Amino acid sequence: MKKLFCVTLAVFLVVWGAALIRCEGLTRMYYDDFENAWMQNTMLGAVGDFKVLNCDGETAEVYYIAKDHYSGDVLRFELREGEWIETGWSTIWSDTGSASEVIWPYWWHFIYGGF
Repeated sequence: MKKLFCVTLAVFLVVWGAALIRCEGLTRMYYDDFENAWMQNTMLGAVGDFKVLNCDGETAEVYYIAKDHYSGDVLRFELREGEWIETGWSTIWSDTGSASEVIWPYWWHFIYGGF
């Protein structure tokens, strides 16, 4: 039983680590594209940090953390005529509302809010 637990934990850590590395790489690659793209959404407050979750060059999902760490939102974008345009928005977790989903690979954020 102990061996099964250790193997399961090791697999989780490898998969999680790979997902974090992937998101960090995408964030660095597309940093300039999405640093201020959240401003298209007038419902969001100031953003403190963000992570690019997925991007294929034509569509993207970007996870934004509020500056005061009270919420986390995922914005979806589509590249149109060389500009990223917001096409969707989901509040993932919030300290002030009922949103309490988990975002992979940043699953711990809903517990205490942000980084």
